[in-house]
Amino acid sequence: MPKSKKHVTEVKITSGKAACKVSSEFVVAKAGDRIMFRNQTGGKVHIHVSDDRLFKRPMFTVPPGHQETQVVRKTPRGIYPYAVFCEHSKRFCTGSSMPIIIVPR
Repeated sequence: MPKSKKHVTEVKITSGKAACKVSSEFVVAKAGDRIMFRNQTGGKVHIHVSDDRLFKRPMFTVPPGHQETQVVRKTPRGIYPYAVFCEHSKRFCTGSSMPIIIVPR
């Protein structure tokens, strides 16, 4: 029986003139899915998720390039805001709202 392909969602983090930006205001990910944070800022970014039940580590650093992180299999459904601090601009990423990860049923 072939292995099932894991679902991977990509979130790009880019640098703008004044601040960094996150490509997706929201991500929908089921428990066990993977999220790839692709850092295109030229410096490290630090990600802090509001709830430590979403990932094994609620705070982590992504160097230039990318890093995959798996949503914990027992994550309860809910909305999980997160913040991204960009070392390049020394500011938090901006957007029309704080980025969130949604875990549906």
